[in-house]
Amino acid sequence: MKIINQIIIVAIFIALVFVIKNDYGSVYSKVLSYLQSQTSLPSEFKSRVGDVMNNINSTSVANKNSTSTNTKSTDTKVSSLIETPGALVVSEDYLTYNLKSIKLSNKGVIDITNKQRVDNGNLQPLVENSKLNFSAEKKLQDMFVKQYFEHMSPEGVSVGDLGAQVSYEYIIIGENLALGNFKDDQALVDAWMASPGHRANILNKRYTDIGVAVGKGTYEGKSVWMAVQHFGLPKSACPSIDGVLKGMIELDQKNIKTMEGDLAVKRAIISSGAVSGGQTTNEQIDSYNALVAEYNKLILNIKEKINIYNGEVRDFNNCIASVN
Repeated sequence: MKIINQIIIVAIFIALVFVIKNDYGSVYSKVLSYLQSQTSLPSEFKSRVGDVMNNINSTSVANKNSTSTNTKSTDTKVSSLIETPGALVVSEDYLTYNLKSIKLSNKGVIDITNKQRVDNGNLQPLVENSKLNFSAEKKLQDMFVKQYFEHMSPEGVSVGDLGAQVSYEYIIIGENLALGNFKDDQALVDAWMASPGHRANILNKRYTDIGVAVGKGTYEGKSVWMAVQHFGLPKSACPSIDGVLKGMIELDQKNIKTMEGDLAVKRAIISSGAVSGGQTTNEQIDSYNALVAEYNKLILNIKEKINIYNGEVRDFNNCIASVN
């Protein structure tokens, strides 16, 4: 009796060591070979469980590889595109020296910008976006406060960074800047249209959103107006990816690993012929097979979820590729 107890203890110890290493195939083979060298397996265990276990070994390995490979390939990071033309060189024809007569407005700049899009290629009008209005206003105030007129701030903040700061998730984002005492909204947009880089932003057919900020302040000791246009194509323009579904997949994968460990331990105990938890060997086998059925059901379920999730990722990435 003492020898049998020692055999059981050694068997369980070996099982637990390999469970920790996630090497469940080794658990079965090593425990089984050890026990067979010391004692014979119960005939009922061999006939009722052996075929099921061989099937589960191959199924679990295949599905483990499948799920880990699929989820690793579902990378949804976007290579975002930022478009910023060079400094605007403004002709005197667009400017005025009568500061009191200047009345630039966000709405006027947006309306005239959209008219240019319609007149030059019958492009879709841009939709005013409150987040892009906010990012444009942040850029305008930053330039006055820190006394610069560049797409990149002294701290290295770009239009892409500003978009992120206002929670505008984008595929493409662009910026036009202007500095000068423009006669009116029409003169401001005309000056942008006369510059190839700024014109390209205004007539970019990939953009759907726009935000504008205009304001007067002191720059290099002079009272002057600045204007900012922010253009964007939001991430929502492409098919969405279900983040909740991804979380469910990750949770199911953890449950699968836990169940594989439980199965390995149960298998080792059954192989020893020991009574566990007050259950006979037959009762342990029934409990084990019930867990096997649950495990197989979970494997099929997670494969279905992964197929759906990967399909969403493919559609999203195809959309991104077509835009860029």
